[in-house]
Amino acid sequence: MDWTKNYFDDFYLKYFLQTQPEDITNRQIDFIRKFFNRGSYILDAGCGTGRHSIKLGGLGFKVLGIDSSPLFIKTANNSLKEQELQDVSFLIQDLRELSFENEFDGIINMWSSFGYFDDETNFDILKRFYRALKRNGKLIIDVENRDYILKYFVRETFRDKGEFFILERRKFNPLKSVVFTHRFIVGPNIRKDYYRYIRIYTVTELINLFKAAGFSSYEVFGSYNMDKFTENSKRIIIIGLKA
Repeated sequence: MDWTKNYFDDFYLKYFLQTQPEDITNRQIDFIRKFFNRGSYILDAGCGTGRHSIKLGGLGFKVLGIDSSPLFIKTANNSLKEQELQDVSFLIQDLRELSFENEFDGIINMWSSFGYFDDETNFDILKRFYRALKRNGKLIIDVENRDYILKYFVRETFRDKGEFFILERRKFNPLKSVVFTHRFIVGPNIRKDYYRYIRIYTVTELINLFKAAGFSSYEVFGSYNMDKFTENSKRIIIIGLKA
């Protein structure tokens, strides 16, 4: 089941992507810059509206942003026109069909954009990332930490947006390590249902996947401030090196 086709729509764009705080984006950019030299060619895999790509382009990086959503890529291109950056471009591309080889100095996959499919497909995407990197290239994947999620598991949230309500109900499948979320949008003139399935990982699982994909070494952090990873870290930020 490919839940991503209906989930990432205009509603998600307006109320989830375009409301991301600027300070979080800036912290993420500061983190990314520590691992690449200015002028490096970066693939922003799962770029959304291009918030990372455009900022990196303004800092002297060459960037290709890819996303499977035509709506998100259109929005990214509109933002790009306002910036007039020559070394940033966007492309509609499904990560499952990524076919680059030895092309990029770095790949970034930010803000829980990994784990959307079954284990075999997720691992295949990781191997495609590896092939797309040049020698000595680095991959950064940023996801939520399974240990933290389960320790503080939130089964239901309710948000009042004024014009409508957002109710989310979550279940965890321990056999597949998948969090299922049913999101309800309810208001006078709106009624929508969304379904989300995310494979959540322990840090050990991700390290083993990176090794199996071919990465020769790795680093792991628990935040964009480069804090040491612990079981109480909200995020797993893992950086793999292709030797």
